[in-house]
Amino acid sequence: MSNINLEEEKAKLKQVGVTALKCMSVISSELAVIHPIFGVAGSLIRLVLHQVDDEEIQDLKSEFASVNRKLDELSAQNNSTLQNIKVVTTECQYWQLEQNLHSQYCAFMNMVNARPEHIESKKEDFKKRYAQDMDDQNLHTLYDSVVGTGKAFSEPILKVYLEHSKRNHHVMKMLIIRLNQLFCIALTSFMGHRTILMEGKDQKEIWKYEESLIKEWEKKMDDVQKSMQKALMECSK
Repeated sequence: MSNINLEEEKAKLKQVGVTALKCMSVISSELAVIHPIFGVAGSLIRLVLHQVDDEEIQDLKSEFASVNRKLDELSAQNNSTLQNIKVVTTECQYWQLEQNLHSQYCAFMNMVNARPEHIESKKEDFKKRYAQDMDDQNLHTLYDSVVGTGKAFSEPILKVYLEHSKRNHHVMKMLIIRLNQLFCIALTSFMGHRTILMEGKDQKEIWKYEESLIKEWEKKMDDVQKSMQKALMECSK
């Protein structure tokens, strides 16, 4: 990573800033803003691996950590609502998916928060954990299950819950909040992992690659939000 201009990375990170991370950490509505995640994860990881640490970086690390805490809180709040619907097959499949995403994000955060002397070992731990937990397949499966593509699940999860909740708006809102949180941690881990794979490349090459991922996933997240909005419109409040 010797070709990386750290000042440019810090400038890029500051441009997105803590505000973008707050979009993730305070997700409490059914229409979350997830796109800013792309501008943060890659630059943050490059600075962490270079052991750049200042108040702004600490703020961002804190915001990343709050995402996981918020997900745990929302999962606890939503479980009673969502478990009232008997969709055993879907829930069992999603349980493993959620476990994998949590595991990957936990390894990511261990790397982000590692002491300087432990960063390299935590980086290797993250790479191994990400691969062991099915790499980016979890993210793609989550996407396919929401928009109704692929064959990971027999039916799209939004359709399943619409039918079993009898189009209950509160239940669907809780489900969508839960899914948005999963997309946040999935995309964060994904971008962090891809950043590490690009170590040693020229900065312009890295940014070009990241921009291609951003373009791809911004389009996919637009599709996700459209599917979620459509599901909510079919509900009776």
